[in-house]
Amino acid sequence: MKKKFKLNLLILILGFVSMVGMAQTPETAKPAEPAKQEDEFAKKKIETKLTEVIPTDSLPAADLSKRAVAWMKVETDKYKKANATTSGNKIECIASFPVKPKELNPEVQYTGKVTMKVVIECKDAKYRYTVSEIKHISKSGNINGGSIDNVVPDCGSMGMNDIVWKRLKAEMLKGAAQVVVDLKAGMALPLVEEKTDDW
Repeated sequence: MKKKFKLNLLILILGFVSMVGMAQTPETAKPAEPAKQEDEFAKKKIETKLTEVIPTDSLPAADLSKRAVAWMKVETDKYKKANATTSGNKIECIASFPVKPKELNPEVQYTGKVTMKVVIECKDAKYRYTVSEIKHISKSGNINGGSIDNVVPDCGSMGMNDIVWKRLKAEMLKGAAQVVVDLKAGMALPLVEEKTDDW
């Protein structure tokens, strides 16, 4: 009986030692920090931008800036450019175009305008354009779509249903693409210097 008791005690001690040896230690707080960073990036809102760097034939930044200013001064029937500002080799303006439903009796009366910020940054032999902050503002103020990045328009899904909002977003992107096409064409044109008469 003493042998069985000693044998049972030995098995119990060995079992306890092996469990303690295999026990996991608690994790430190360091792995939790990368998860915190992922959450921070997940919260950051993605913005729709049209941007591209265009190389040119060894033109200085000053000439490219003059071309950008000339493009902003040119008027067009498709859209309007306003609030043009220049700071160094960075030229900005707000482009806007009218938008209205194409149906005779529209389901949603979203008549208004779409605005976007156009930025042209010039360096020697290249320039970069960025079209961002694309928004819809209705004439009445009740059916505002807001930013193109909104999943649901600012007026809510009851004011503008999903199908109409998607159609309006497509029209907004089409207008932004037209601004980009005109900008590239305007920047490709050589600058014509105005000659003043000496009298």
